[in-house]
Amino acid sequence: MNTRLLPWLVCTVLLVRLSATAAEAEPAKPSKPDAAPANAEKAAPAKPDAEPAKPESAATHSVQRQPLKITVDLDGLFEARSTAEIVLRFDEYTPSPALTVQNAVKHGAQVKKGDVLLSLDSEKLDKLIDDLKTELRLAELSFQQAEQGLAVLEKTTPIDLAANERMGKSNQEDRKYYFDVQRPFDLKMAEFNLTRARNYLEYSEEELRQLEKMYQADEVTEETEAIVLKRARDQLESAKMSVESSQMSRDFAIQFGIPRGDERLQESSQRKQLETERAKIALPQALQRQQIEIEKLRVQNGRTAERLKKLLTDRQRLTVLAPLSGVVYYGKETRGKFSDSQSLAESLRPNGVVQINQVLMTVVQPGAMTIRATVPEDQLHRLRLGLSGVAVPNGFPHLKLPAVLSQWSEIPIGPASFDASLKVSVDKDVKGIMPGMACKVKLTAYAKKNALAVPANVVKTDEFDERRYVYLVDKEGKAAKRDVTIGEKTDKLLEITAGLAEGDKVLLEAPKDEK
Repeated sequence: MNTRLLPWLVCTVLLVRLSATAAEAEPAKPSKPDAAPANAEKAAPAKPDAEPAKPESAATHSVQRQPLKITVDLDGLFEARSTAEIVLRFDEYTPSPALTVQNAVKHGAQVKKGDVLLSLDSEKLDKLIDDLKTELRLAELSFQQAEQGLAVLEKTTPIDLAANERMGKSNQEDRKYYFDVQRPFDLKMAEFNLTRARNYLEYSEEELRQLEKMYQADEVTEETEAIVLKRARDQLESAKMSVESSQMSRDFAIQFGIPRGDERLQESSQRKQLETERAKIALPQALQRQQIEIEKLRVQNGRTAERLKKLLTDRQRLTVLAPLSGVVYYGKETRGKFSDSQSLAESLRPNGVVQINQVLMTVVQPGAMTIRATVPEDQLHRLRLGLSGVAVPNGFPHLKLPAVLSQWSEIPIGPASFDASLKVSVDKDVKGIMPGMACKVKLTAYAKKNALAVPANVVKTDEFDERRYVYLVDKEGKAAKRDVTIGEKTDKLLEITAGLAEGDKVLLEAPKDEK
């Protein structure tokens, strides 16, 4: 290397290093665009990613502890705990078409147990009872006669069975005798009669020959001869006719008489045998039938007597007595309301008519009462047994009666409404509260004196995961999202159970750049 150039190179390197050091110390200036529009806006400086938004004069709320109370407001009716419905029900009597009223207590009357509430006309029932008594007496007489007949039949049936047995035995004996004795004898007798007739004919012929031979000697006068010969000849003719008749009788007996007798005897014997067998069955059956008839009469008479007993009981029910002491309401109580009171007032007047199986009156004891209320479906989640509150009667707004929820229905009683019962304490000194009166019930579902609560619009909900959050403002006035846990809520306030502390400040509205 040329030694003359060395000092120059050293100086050049030092100048380059000094220039680089100065360039690093001076901040870079932005370059000016060559062709920027005249109305172009200046670019805003970029914000750091981790730096929270800083609101400018945004409305905030300071988180404080405050009382939070949630109530369930219900409409209710006072209902007596002890009631008794007055319904006309009969065991046997069926009035047609209805019952006529003689007298009835007034709606709202105070009655004692055993007082007459209602008197009904009994003329038709009295006639029915009299007719049934007569029918029962006649039935009892028929039963006595049937019992006497049964007693006789029980004695005669064995006798009749024995006689029937003898009759069957006689029939067998007669049949046997006929075929063994009578029939052979009849045949023999027919042959005998024919033989005897023939013999008699032979005797007559011989006698006539002898007479004719004897009279040839002329030893007797002609007159005597003529008479004797004539008599002999007539006797011979008679003998011939007797033989002919005996022959016919014998032939008839063999061909027709005896066979027909056989048939008649066979038929008669069979009939008697069947009658005997029938009687052997029928006689015990007749006795059994009579016994059944007696039992049937006994049952029928028992039923008639039972019916008469029921009718007599029904007769007593035409005078209706108060089952307990209390106040009389016309109509039926349904969830604290009394229905048909006005129409029943017309029916329960003298000479009015009422129907059976209809609740005509309700006797209530106003001392101990409950409240029957209707719960909207959207309030069911707030109910629990023992939930307490106050009941304010509509007619006495200055009264506040303690009330406690005792039960509610699981099934709707109407569209989006459920039935509930509440125990209510009515002091004995409080007058004028009666069943059927309306009231307002306010139950305290939740109460906390120092709840950490914020306005409802402060808490936001993430539209994707339902996460709840607020915009928490720090000491420098910058706002950032803060997840919170919600407790109870009202229309205006939300209880915060986690995520915030007393004194924290939150935005009332979301920052503009996040809306």
